[in-house]
Amino acid sequence: MEDKLATTSEGQPIRCKAAICRKPGSPLSIEEIIVAPPMPREARIRVICTSLCHSDVTFRKMEVPPAICPRILGHEAVG
Repeated sequence: MEDKLATTSEGQPIRCKAAICRKPGSPLSIEEIIVAPPMPREARIRVICTSLCHSDVTFRKMEVPPAICPRILGHEAVG
């Protein structure tokens, strides 16, 4: 059966929005980013919504390792 959800972006980078923390404790900014195509054994999923959990809030406030900025938050997604 032919996959009716396949798009012309298959195998291509895509643009999407992300909640980004640029500095520890700073407000998040919603920015457009480019996401590379999936590597072998990976899948691309269309995310409908996501949320920030306690882990995201903790990492957003961290100023010492394992803190990394800039950081994309919102790893609990629904797709």
